[in-house]
Amino acid sequence: MDKNRLKKTSLLKNLFKLHWMLLAIFVYSGTIAVSNFFIIKPQLIRYNDLKEQKNNLDNIYLKIRSTDIEQALNNLDTELNICQSLKNSFESRIADEKDFSALLGELNYIVKESDLRLNSIAPMKKGEKIFGKYYKQPINIKFRGSYSRFLSFLNNLEKSRYWLLIDSFSISPDSRDPANYSFDVVIFSIVI
Repeated sequence: MDKNRLKKTSLLKNLFKLHWMLLAIFVYSGTIAVSNFFIIKPQLIRYNDLKEQKNNLDNIYLKIRSTDIEQALNNLDTELNICQSLKNSFESRIADEKDFSALLGELNYIVKESDLRLNSIAPMKKGEKIFGKYYKQPINIKFRGSYSRFLSFLNNLEKSRYWLLIDSFSISPDSRDPANYSFDVVIFSIVI
């Protein structure tokens, strides 16, 4: 039995000799290299390609976003300039309370320019506030003339340097002259 046992231990010793150990290391290394080449390397290449694609898409997205933001800012600047221009235009036509007589003079001039016969111009009680600092100043104006002259009057109101806006009006036939009409117009101006 000792011989058997001795044979088994010598066989184990032979297995662990240097050339067997080197062969085992070579087979193990070969297996790792082959698995790396066929399994891991293609996945790593695919991972790197996908990572590069993601970076490219991120860059494109950032360029698109920055272009959108620039476009939105340009649109806002344009809108701001338009609003500022409209505000300046609005404020330039507002009459000062001190210049109310000039406003009435302008209204008188418009009636004469329209070739209408003025009966009366009468400022009325101040109206409600507009935007907190302006208020409506109604003016009642009565005149006579033809309908075409009334249209000329309306066109001249639009061209006035002050806000002269129609609040209400009534037209009735002139009892003295059937070709003309009597106009009773309530105009309001925006006054500061």
